Amino acid sequence: MAGFWEWRRGAQETSSTALAVEEAPLEPVELYTGSAMLFGLVEPDGRRLSDILNSSSHLSLHDARSTSIIDGVEGTEGEGWTSVPADEILLIMPPEHMSPRQLRVNRRQHRVRIATGPYQVIGNAHLPPGVGLDAYALQKRIRFLAVTKAVVYSTDDTALERMAHVVLVNIGPIAELTEVLTIS
Repeated sequence: MAGFWEWRRGAQETSSTALAVEEAPLEPVELYTGSAMLFGLVEPDGRRLSDILNSSSHLSLHDARSTSIIDGVEGTEGEGWTSVPADEILLIMPPEHMSPRQLRVNRRQHRVRIATGPYQVIGNAHLPPGVGLDAYALQKRIRFLAVTKAVVYSTDDTALERMAHVVLVNIGPIAELTEVLTIS
């Protein structure tokens, strides 16, 4: 007699009828706090990282490793899951991702320069409909602002410069948010 899971004709006999649970894919992220750069893996579970950050107080990272930006402080190598409070994240670089059409919102884009902690971010800010370029007003709607075609550099370490397709910037600790004019 065939087992419950052996519904196909010609299915092979198996000793276990348990359903194998497929592990969700992990995606790499790079995030920056006031004292360190962290590299790890997140489990997006089909959601955009911006949605996860805007709806949660912590971000779970798998096998996170950190590089300290404070002289004399060593970085760390982690195993397993680590929780990072969203309020401590200044900015985060998610993997390249094409969102499903139903999740895309047509947003106004402004070329901006953002100062947050020891970092400057220059890129195209995607503002929610009906919200101006004001950090206080933005904070009432979202916690992390998407900036595309971004360049990130450190004001403390001139050797640190990163280019990314998308950078999510925590609105809370923004010291300066200005619109810049691009001349080409």
